[in-house]
Amino acid sequence: MSAADRPGPDARRGNADRPGVVTAVAVLCWLVGTVELILSVLLIVLAAIRGVLPAAQTGSILVSTIGYLIVAIAYLAVGFGVFRGVDLARVIVLLASLIHLGVGLYTALSTQPVAGILSMGLAVAIALPLWIGRGAAWFGRGRTDPGAS
Repeated sequence: MSAADRPGPDARRGNADRPGVVTAVAVLCWLVGTVELILSVLLIVLAAIRGVLPAAQTGSILVSTIGYLIVAIAYLAVGFGVFRGVDLARVIVLLASLIHLGVGLYTALSTQPVAGILSMGLAVAIALPLWIGRGAAWFGRGRTDPGAS
């Protein structure tokens, strides 16, 4: 059987053998994406109203907010792919988490240290389980088939 004839990773993997850590990451993607989307839109609206946010920090807050908005959309978009075991979704989660990490660092250094540190922790908690341990092994099975010669 040629590589083109073999079923893709989605067809070989069922929900029953998906590690709990992968399911948790998918749910975390949806949850974090939803919360960050809501908060980002709220902050953009508040920034548009003069005097609501401190004038000296409005620029920094908007930069962080736009970063979080991009991350939120990415997490929401790929949550289902992670849930199904699509390797491209895992890569997009890694890229979004790297952006999330950078925005968290910027936030921690510019406006809100605690929020930035929590954001960086979330970025690591979302990406890392897909690349180590059972999560990595589950995604890795889609690329290699020991029975194929």
